[in-house]
Amino acid sequence: MTDKIHTAMKQAVEDGFFPSAELLVSRQNEILLHHHYGKCREGTCFDIASLTKPVCTATLTMQLVAEELFSLSDKISQWFPAILPDYQKISVEHLLAHTSGLPAWCPYFRELPLDLVGTEQGKQFILDNCLNEETICQPGIQTLYSDIGYILLGAILEKVGLHTLEGLFQHRIATPLKLKNTFFVRNIGMPISSTSKRGYGKASQHVPTGEYKTEASPHLHKRFAPTEDCPWRGRVVHGEVHDPNAYAMGGVAGHAGLFSTATDLHQFVSALIACYKGESDWIPQTTVKQFLDFNTSTLRPSNTFVLGWDRPAPKNSAAGNYFSPNSIGHLGFTGCSLWIDLEKEIWIILLANRIHPDATNEKIKTFRPMIHNLIWKELLSTK
Repeated sequence: MTDKIHTAMKQAVEDGFFPSAELLVSRQNEILLHHHYGKCREGTCFDIASLTKPVCTATLTMQLVAEELFSLSDKISQWFPAILPDYQKISVEHLLAHTSGLPAWCPYFRELPLDLVGTEQGKQFILDNCLNEETICQPGIQTLYSDIGYILLGAILEKVGLHTLEGLFQHRIATPLKLKNTFFVRNIGMPISSTSKRGYGKASQHVPTGEYKTEASPHLHKRFAPTEDCPWRGRVVHGEVHDPNAYAMGGVAGHAGLFSTATDLHQFVSALIACYKGESDWIPQTTVKQFLDFNTSTLRPSNTFVLGWDRPAPKNSAAGNYFSPNSIGHLGFTGCSLWIDLEKEIWIILLANRIHPDATNEKIKTFRPMIHNLIWKELLSTK
């Protein structure tokens, strides 16, 4: 039943869709398939990019809302008082649902002096730029996917939770769920040119990197899948966050920065589903449903997003054709994706480094729906 799936994954590696990948399929908490492809080995950590938004930022927001430390209707002006007039109307829910009116992304890192990369001053520089970004439309009018909104939300969580985002994730999510390979990698400064050599981290090199000190573990020593041969950094990005704004902020941000494995993400989804079903008190069921059920808010216009998660598009969805309307998911720029059918309790985790070594490689766009459809036909059919 899995032969066609393995063949498709191996062919994708051969055809240059991605050099490394990990695939996990689960139904009702039973793992039906879990395999590594290309240069990926057991324990290889992938930069999951925007999966940081639901796994870290939205989940922490759920917890803090459940504890009544703040609310979805709170306006961001209470944490950032000196902001543009339109920002007075932006709520926490607007940020979560991508209805804030803020633009998708801006290359703030390019304006940051290199000696401030990875410093507190560098982080504040990025935040200040986000807070001075003109909105494209009024909050709540339309859906505009926005990294900027999640950068701000990450900063709000630090203020509300009285801890760094990294620390909040570790203490509230990673530790209780026993996620051994899900973490942020902090960077201080930007070693380039004289301290870097072009070709470091090339595709043939897949060995443990050096130790990275983080709040999660002072002696992390992990295996990483490399990402882009980055023109800005002058090297192949390997063992550090790919997203340049997140890197400029020190590797920890609300929109990107997490590394993980399919095993850990499976544990995370299992815990989230248990809360959704009312079988766990890690996060109250009422709060989880408030975030994940599409019809729970009047603030969101007609779109595919719930709070912190995407939903399958009606046509040409990256999730393919078989996930039910009661499904959630998210994509990551690096090539990672996670889709969960809440109704059928089925999830598919695909981790890949499609941007290694070139971020213009977009072959995965056609591959994602194809492999999802194949998995449903081969493993999940009710026939």
